[in-house]
This record gives sequence, C-alpha cells and structure tokens, in this order.
Amino acid sequence: MTTPLEVVPWMSRWSTKQYILAALLGMLAMVAVVAAISISLAPAHVALFVRDANITHANKTSQDGKQVLRFWYYNLTLVANNTSHRTAVSYGSLAVEIWRSETEWVPTEEVNTSAVLPGWLPPGNTSLVKFGVEGGQSNQETAPVKAQPPSSSTPAQGASGNAAVGNDSNAAAAGGVPKWPDCRVVVEAKVWFRFAGVPTLPYTVRVSCFPVNFLDGTTGPVNCTG
Repeated sequence: MTTPLEVVPWMSRWSTKQYILAALLGMLAMVAVVAAISISLAPAHVALFVRDANITHANKTSQDGKQVLRFWYYNLTLVANNTSHRTAVSYGSLAVEIWRSETEWVPTEEVNTSAVLPGWLPPGNTSLVKFGVEGGQSNQETAPVKAQPPSSSTPAQGASGNAAVGNDSNAAAAGGVPKWPDCRVVVEAKVWFRFAGVPTLPYTVRVSCFPVNFLDGTTGPVNCTG
C-alpha cells in the first residue's frame, strides 16, 4: 500500500532568517518609495555663485633670456550652496568656462572634486571652490597693439566655440593688461542627492553667471541661473 505524500505549505518551509530578510527588503522598498515621493514633492536644489573674480600677473624670462614675458591669470571662487532642508548632495565633477565674447572662451584648470568637495555634504552646507586659468601673455619689450573690444558685451550663454588660450587680442598697450567687456562664467556640475540614505540618479546642472568683470574685480557674489 502506497503512503500518500504529505503536502507542506510553502510558507512553512521558510526559515527564521528568510522571514527577517523578506521583512528588511520590504522596509527598504518602503523607504525608497517615501524618499522618491519626498524628493519629487520638495526637489533638492543647489545654488551656485561666483565671487572674488580677479586677475593676477607673473613675469617669466624667455628661454633665450632676451625677453621678459608677462603672463596674466583669471581667478574666481565658485560658491556652492546646498539650499535643501533634508537632502544631502555629492559632487561628481565641476567644469567652469570663462566666455570673453560670443565665440571666445577658455576652460579653467580642473579641480579634484573628491578632495575639495568630499563625500556627502549635509543640507545647508556652503562650499567654496577656487578656479584659475592662464589668460594670455605679452612681451614686456614689445607690447601688443591695443585692439577694439568684441562687438557684443553679453557673450552667448551656450554658444559653441573653440577654447582660445594664448595671447589676448584685446590686451592693452600698457603692461599687457587685458581689456574686454563683462565676461560670462558657465558652470556645469554633475551631482547626486540623497534622502533618508537613498541616493538619486546623477543630475547634470548647467548654469550661467553674468556679469563677471575680472579686470575691475567682481568681489560680490554673482548669481548663476540655468
């Protein structure tokens, strides 16, 4: 005589560890849903500003020792303010362009964001990042001829052009000091936000800061808008 098989409900086959694991996965799913809803209802925001724009100079002797070359450098400080009340932010990259006209721009030197903006920055955090780039050079013995400034004083926000690093065509005769209208600073940042321990997908933030006058020295913050 064949003994009938006993049917055991599948739920009873679970161990205690499996029940705990299932409960934890359910809690994580609920946290992710709550975080997504909270971020969508109150989206995170990063405010960017430019301040302390200025020009510095350095003299270098040519390789043949017959000329003294005067270099000038653009310098600025980028202020990144996490204005969110509950969301942390992490920066993956920061790129800054200085537009001197509608078609002429220079990229600043790269910064190590993992060093200057490490980890997750808490809500309300304000961080300062310094950028700089060589703007050009002039011969102290034979100063460049003064040229007319660009026709437009408001460089295009997203115009396409080649990076021009070298002799500034608008250098003045006295001391090789560059002359141009107000510049536009374009900032592109890759950021992540995190709420309740759950990070979002990366966002690309691209904003424009105008007017920034390096020659006169823009000390006050210039708001960047996207």
